[in-house]
Amino acid sequence: MSASDLDDVLASVKGGKVAPVYLLAGEEFLVRKGADELVKLLVPDAAMGLNLAVLDAGSPREVAQELATLPLFPGRKVVLVRDPEFLAPKKGRGDALGKAREAWKAGKRKEGARRLLALAARAGWGVEKLDPGAPGAPSVEQWKDELNVDLADADVAFLKEAAAFCREERISAPEGDASVLLDLIQKGVPTGHALVLAASDVDAKNPLVKLAHDKGYVVERKVAARHKDLDLTDIAKEFLAPFKKKLGPGALDELKERIGGNIRLLQSELEKLATYSEGPAIERADVAALVHHAREEEFFELSEALQKRDFGGALSYADDAMGQGTHALQLLGAVASIVRSLLESHEWLWRYAGGNPPRTAKDVEARVFPRLEAELKGSKRKMPNAWALTFSMKAAAGYERRELLGALVACAEADLALKSSANGRLVIERLLATVCVRQHGAG
Repeated sequence: MSASDLDDVLASVKGGKVAPVYLLAGEEFLVRKGADELVKLLVPDAAMGLNLAVLDAGSPREVAQELATLPLFPGRKVVLVRDPEFLAPKKGRGDALGKAREAWKAGKRKEGARRLLALAARAGWGVEKLDPGAPGAPSVEQWKDELNVDLADADVAFLKEAAAFCREERISAPEGDASVLLDLIQKGVPTGHALVLAASDVDAKNPLVKLAHDKGYVVERKVAARHKDLDLTDIAKEFLAPFKKKLGPGALDELKERIGGNIRLLQSELEKLATYSEGPAIERADVAALVHHAREEEFFELSEALQKRDFGGALSYADDAMGQGTHALQLLGAVASIVRSLLESHEWLWRYAGGNPPRTAKDVEARVFPRLEAELKGSKRKMPNAWALTFSMKAAAGYERRELLGALVACAEADLALKSSANGRLVIERLLATVCVRQHGAG
């Protein structure tokens, strides 16, 4: 009884029909959002603390044990597993290391270590192989060949630290054998119990995936990677449904052109547009007026991180992007475009605002626009959005001109390195550090 439509699945739960297993796979934001909606229907808020178990780095055996255990109070029992390593293809998810490092940096060291061990186990490596300095440990090239993981200097340090932690805490790799969980679902979980798996990528040949098709529901929430193949129609309808609004002619095309496939940003912008528009439809003019042209090949979050000089945020986003198949050269193009934009805003800031960042869009319109308009008319360029320029000038004020010029030089050097077959992830990491980290003596 497999279904690919989330609405059908939610409707069946509302009708009192609970399957033993639900698998949601695809774009991470949509998958997590869908899983949260499903869990809220399966487990009412009042019972969530007692009847919901979240196992983000659990092994199949641990998941089976939790799924078979009765809750403290009568009612449904739900086990939620996010990004289960035991469903991921061996070389299909380059962001697996990023997930482990993200948990580690967030203070969830045990989860981070277990995710790392589960990743290494796909290549047959145990705890003793984690430390790159250990005898017989796999090389950087082997991590790439076996697991499609590019190791940078920061990763090598993380692996060494995590290996020591695993030894001290006696943490071993989670069992990859799924037979116990398969047997439980085949024979039947306790009445009302349900397993919810939220995964960004799965191995279609995995027996658990096949069993989810046979015994439960599989919901695919995929988004096309290429901009020209991107269709946001159904996703936009889903996000606008609570507001009882629709998109007018050309509005979706305009939105797609401005934000690309950033689904998290799409939801945010649609909520803003739904609140702003007075009629039943959001028109193309509304999108043009309110949505900043942020696509930069879908790298809005990267742009925001660079504007804030947030190296951690920029690196995290780059890790995720490359883990999902984005080439380092695409990231480099986005960084170069963002730096050029910052440099232009920096020039305008000093030329037309005396180096004092504008406080509001009205301030930009009063102080900057009259003089800027004359400059842009000469080059036949359009005037920027006042709100967007306010934000951009504030961001540019956080840099010195020499830093931005140095960042452009670093982009050119990174381009040469990438075209000379250098490690893409390492090149991007160094570039982001050059752009974000304040240089000695910079004010």
